[in-house]
Amino acid sequence: MFIQFPVAALVIALAAQACAWALSEVPMRRDRTDELALAVLSDPTNYKVVLLGDSITRNATARFALGAPGEVANLSTHAHFGLSGELLLLRRYLSAHAPPKYVVVALAPAMYAWVSDIRLVRYNLWHTFREADERRFLKTYLPDIDSHDWFPAIADLQERVVEPLFSWLKNRYLASRGREAARIPGGEFDPDPNAATQASMPVGPEVLEDAISERLNAVPAPINAAALGEFCRLSQQHGFAISLVWPPMASEIERAMVVHGTLTELETRIRDIMKDHCHIDAIFDFNSIRTYTASSFHRDITHLFGDGWEQRYASDLRTYLNALSD
Repeated sequence: MFIQFPVAALVIALAAQACAWALSEVPMRRDRTDELALAVLSDPTNYKVVLLGDSITRNATARFALGAPGEVANLSTHAHFGLSGELLLLRRYLSAHAPPKYVVVALAPAMYAWVSDIRLVRYNLWHTFREADERRFLKTYLPDIDSHDWFPAIADLQERVVEPLFSWLKNRYLASRGREAARIPGGEFDPDPNAATQASMPVGPEVLEDAISERLNAVPAPINAAALGEFCRLSQQHGFAISLVWPPMASEIERAMVVHGTLTELETRIRDIMKDHCHIDAIFDFNSIRTYTASSFHRDITHLFGDGWEQRYASDLRTYLNALSD
């Protein structure tokens, strides 16, 4: 017990550490966001419009074509990726492509003030974006994001060994099939602007009140404010225009945000951050095209409920993006 067990544990720990070192440079291919981080470097198409967004837009548009082939690069992800992750995707895209004409940012208003838990940001960004300038940006505003790098690999087998190993196996498999280079997915179907819709289960007033209170912060988080400034710098450097849009919101929530002045204050703060380096037009609101109530969303009152509502938003977004590229 006092000799064999410690020796065995040490051998296992050293083996895990050796595997982690051997796999440390493997490009991660765990999910769609990892694939996008590779696709923006390897996709040969120079798109006219680059779309950045959260999971409201990703869920509604992933299956649908938002323009003709080569028109729109849909880089929408999710909240844990955040505005900083979208910025890093855009940086990579610009390093390998001719600049687009437009970059469209479709983030819910609450996303500007919110930053996910540091553990989730690390999982979704730190292991995906490994270039020195990418990690420098993340560590500047999230100084503890690399604290687990000092832990032995045996303490974090999933992120340090298991997932890199499966990513390596996937790379080898795709290389054997001649499909190692990732492409930005373009969607297979055209969305129907008149698709039949369904109503979700009704939510109680206390759920709606909680959802409203979570969305009344109009102060962008420091890392998100820095990302907005970096968007402007890239706009100046590469010559593209930036458009900001609000994706669909429940009308009950939007009314409360208007009454509290949250939307006006947030737009003013965004303009103050960006005014010295680039110009943005009025933020386009997709609620001005259709009325979305709480029953148009899942019980989280965030993501659109069902295929019909998703197709309608995807169709409206496609019309908006095509008007820009024309």
